[in-house]
Amino acid sequence: MNLIFGPAGNEEFFYRSGFRSTLDSARYISKMGLYAFEYPLTHGIRLKEQTAIKIGESFKKEGIKLSIHAPYYINTASCNPDILKKSEEYLLKTIQFGNLMNADRIVFHLGSSKGEERRLLLERSKNFLKKLILNNLKLINNIKLCPETHGKKLSLGSIDEIIEICETNPDVLLPALDFAHLYAVNRGGFTHESNFTEIFKKLRSYREFHIHFSQIEFNNKGEIRHRSLNEGFGPPIEPFLLSLIKNSIKGRVIVETPGTQAKDAKILLERFLELEAKR
Repeated sequence: MNLIFGPAGNEEFFYRSGFRSTLDSARYISKMGLYAFEYPLTHGIRLKEQTAIKIGESFKKEGIKLSIHAPYYINTASCNPDILKKSEEYLLKTIQFGNLMNADRIVFHLGSSKGEERRLLLERSKNFLKKLILNNLKLINNIKLCPETHGKKLSLGSIDEIIEICETNPDVLLPALDFAHLYAVNRGGFTHESNFTEIFKKLRSYREFHIHFSQIEFNNKGEIRHRSLNEGFGPPIEPFLLSLIKNSIKGRVIVETPGTQAKDAKILLERFLELEAKR
């Protein structure tokens, strides 16, 4: 199969089932037929190195592809030198832990800066990443850095901005396509199969993708919160899956629904296989 599915972090049922540690996560999700996992370091890196190594070994043993979501505090577009320095430290430390955990992708948000022209933010972000990559090629090694599409209009990370940034170093940078975020900033605009296909066509030079999917609540400014599947929110599931199938998309789909992410990843996988079998 071209695509693998999996959750971002551990769902509530994981803990209700008696599991306490991500050391048990690989076994838990592999039994569900899921072979991708995104480890969240979103609120800071408090993980011990020895624990990180053990977690990485557990996922490798089960044949599960591991990605890491870097801290939310990263802001590659800031005009403040101290914030840029801290952002560099956060991203480099995440990459360091990626190596310890056998992770092959680091997902991160580009950030924002109020009151400045968007073009200036984009150039600042591009320069930040060019410098970071050039100075740390040995550390980055075989890891892909995945800037993610934004969920709020003030943040950097439209699909065109992500493409332009990734074109600066396509060997290292891989777009992270969050379709919940794209749905939110387009005020519910992603409802048809053609909407998803348009994105994949823009990125046709890429051989594989890193994709986030959930349903989401939004307002005029963008995302409010991610939602579990089938709670009455968009984007719709079937047009998304049909676009994946018809465009022969390769890579992984990470499900970010809050508290039900592994269950919802399995729902997506099963529906994907049903639709694929009909073609």
